[in-house]
Amino acid sequence: MNVLYTLKKAWYFLVNRPIYISEPGLNRMLPSIPGWLDKGHIYCFDYAIKNLPDNNPIVEIGTFAGLSTNVILYFLHKHGKPNKLISTDWFLQDIDAGETIAMLKNPKDLSRYIKELFVKNVRFFSPEANIAAFDMASDDFFKAWAEQRETKDLFGNSQRIGGSISFAYIDGNHVYEYARRDFENVDKYLVTGGFILFDDSAGYTCWGSKKVAQEALKSGKYRLVKKNPHYFIQKK
Repeated sequence: MNVLYTLKKAWYFLVNRPIYISEPGLNRMLPSIPGWLDKGHIYCFDYAIKNLPDNNPIVEIGTFAGLSTNVILYFLHKHGKPNKLISTDWFLQDIDAGETIAMLKNPKDLSRYIKELFVKNVRFFSPEANIAAFDMASDDFFKAWAEQRETKDLFGNSQRIGGSISFAYIDGNHVYEYARRDFENVDKYLVTGGFILFDDSAGYTCWGSKKVAQEALKSGKYRLVKKNPHYFIQKK
């Protein structure tokens, strides 16, 4: 099975030839923040932000400790874009009280720790960023978005969210039903010319996010920008 997976991945890379860019301003930061960020995403973030169709917000679903968040903020700053980044994560709120995590007396403290780490990383690496961040599951986040609800964010600011979206990075739960709902919620508000990047959606993966990205293209409403190696699409 591992051999077949490796061969499938190698063939996918050979056919799609992902683009990787070197960005000196990120070289120190990337290994300093915990998380998982495919190096192909850096090209996608750069491309989308350079070509944003308007000044509407960018939405990031899934942040963990703020690695992708800070990369997005870096390119917003580099390209002089005024778009606000609005992110949400549930910060492992599904941790069971009886779980064993190292020597933690209360395993649920890990959720609080990651949330605090996210805030610290954003404040440290992107001190002047235009950002609002929330600790909500994506379904709850989009309910607040639809209601244009005013909510206090992780930085202590009262923020009213809602309206159109110019770019969305979907990196929440990769199981199909969740990824599908995230896409459907984004699609309601994404403007013409807006972008979506699906994490863990490359053709050699088995995640539901891949199927959702493929369905988005089959709908005829989106065009493929690049499989880099994950699906990066633009609304027609």
